[in-house]
Amino acid sequence: MDATEVVIVGAGPSGLALAISLSKLKVKSIVLEKVLEIPQDPRGVAMTHDALRICWDLGLGNDMERIGHATPSFNFHKTSWKNAPFFSVDSSTDAVGQGLPTAIFHIQPVLELVMREQLNASQYCQLRCGCTVTDQKQSGSDIIVEYVDAKGKHKNIRSSWLIGADGKRGVVRKQFLERTAGVRQVDSAYKYDGTWVAANLEISLPTPESHPRFPLWKSGYTPDAVYDLFWPIGWHFGSPPGKPLAAGRFGPHEARLWRHEFAQNDWDDNMDAEELLWEHLAPMITRESDLEAKKFPSGEVTYPRDCIKILRCRPFRFTHKIVNKWFDGRIILIGDAAHVFPPFGGQGIASGLRDAQQLAWRLALLQRLPKLDRSICDGILEAWAQERTYSIGLAADVTSINGQLCNYGDSWGFWLQRNLAWIMEKIPFLPSPPDPFATTEARGFTTVDGGFFASAYAGGGRLPQVYLSSQQTGPTLSDFVLEPKGSVMSLIVIAEDDPASDVVQARQVLDATKIHEALLSHDSIKVLSSKPFVGGIEVFYPTTLDRFPQESIPIRPLYKPSTIFSRFSPNTRFIILRPDFFIFGLANNSSELAGCITDLRGRFQSEAS
Repeated sequence: MDATEVVIVGAGPSGLALAISLSKLKVKSIVLEKVLEIPQDPRGVAMTHDALRICWDLGLGNDMERIGHATPSFNFHKTSWKNAPFFSVDSSTDAVGQGLPTAIFHIQPVLELVMREQLNASQYCQLRCGCTVTDQKQSGSDIIVEYVDAKGKHKNIRSSWLIGADGKRGVVRKQFLERTAGVRQVDSAYKYDGTWVAANLEISLPTPESHPRFPLWKSGYTPDAVYDLFWPIGWHFGSPPGKPLAAGRFGPHEARLWRHEFAQNDWDDNMDAEELLWEHLAPMITRESDLEAKKFPSGEVTYPRDCIKILRCRPFRFTHKIVNKWFDGRIILIGDAAHVFPPFGGQGIASGLRDAQQLAWRLALLQRLPKLDRSICDGILEAWAQERTYSIGLAADVTSINGQLCNYGDSWGFWLQRNLAWIMEKIPFLPSPPDPFATTEARGFTTVDGGFFASAYAGGGRLPQVYLSSQQTGPTLSDFVLEPKGSVMSLIVIAEDDPASDVVQARQVLDATKIHEALLSHDSIKVLSSKPFVGGIEVFYPTTLDRFPQESIPIRPLYKPSTIFSRFSPNTRFIILRPDFFIFGLANNSSELAGCITDLRGRFQSEAS
């Protein structure tokens, strides 16, 4: 019988993200995937905000140009993108403080391919395709997972944990947890249920040679200019009059892929999805004027239909639900097995990546720390469930706002709100309205009851990401600089005038508190300062903007090197940082650091001990 530490059912983005995250922490896993090949039909196309930060943490950053493109804006229109947006969100800035794009529209099969390449390069995880999970049995504290492999042979794996990442109809929840533990997906505070037709289109360019009678050649248009006119960059929501719409480019620009989704709540199986698509799309790819409303001499111009290839077009029933329980014993749900979203929020894949990253380090600790009883394991996982439930609520809020604008259009209240914000931006002595995403990002989990952080030590916030440098190291994203080595968490020393002395203090506290090295160790100490230091230990400081052009690093609007110091007090001297970028606790001195470490250690000790 094979043995591993974690069995993951499902090789979608969330299952692969968990396997990669576990491998970084040297936890062994086996991923069982039902199909032999990656499904080539792109499903989800959007990843936003911290999901991109997680992708970089997974090692996918260098492959992002293969996967997709960063969109500059989200646009809300009446009816379609032919009309000027009544509201746009600039997604080109660094408002949330992560030094990365805010949103990427990707090809999911390519995303999964790159993730599989990352997984296959690790010695700690295996991917087994063509495997159908049939049953699971408890064996002491372990789980025996039964499956049929690609050759039809019945096999078993012994593991400590079973993770269901196999979708909303997957076997782990539907067959194992629903019938024995009553785990099911239920409505959340945001309720939505509707049918949409979703199509993926591949657009080719007309040319003077292929379409000599196309009228816009006489107006000086090039093939690329025609493409940009009819299929504009950015992501576009359309609201009534007309059917609610979500559409835009996805994948690398050169792939010229277009997602087109529209509401069809009266759908029945006698309808023809492709016929409905052409009926909906035709007015949007027919124009009588350019972007400046200048009429074409030829009158109406329609994008050549023979340059539009339908890759997929079918109805989907979209809803938003979340499980009433994230785990039972050693069986845990992530991704679409735990929650589903409608298409206008872009939160499905992103939420699955968050599930995986925030679960991985907890499983690593539960595997590495000795003598953990059931109550401790449940407590650690319950803290994860509380944080994930809160995060899903935030994602639902974003989806709800987009859904309101998409399904019902503009409102007087929203018109007034955005115009007041515009006025505040124009008057110098008035403070600019806070970016809601930036506010949420900074707040992190601080309002979550029962989360895994020390409230008494100002924990729960999320550390921003900037580029850091040192004497020995050139500009590097801070998540890579500050990630732990040899332990699960990092101890960041905020150096003043004597970094070496500050590090000695940190080591003394670690030794005195007798914290397990799986949690924190001498090797987990990183030193951060607002200024460069010469000689001695390595001290990291924010890379100055003048270095960016030399290193070919793009400077995103609103990017500030000092952002990394913005979410804790100037008196802070020590930070205990979780590997998912959230702060466990802050300390102003060595005494507070000892108290914070004691709090951390106590979460893995039973009351009897």
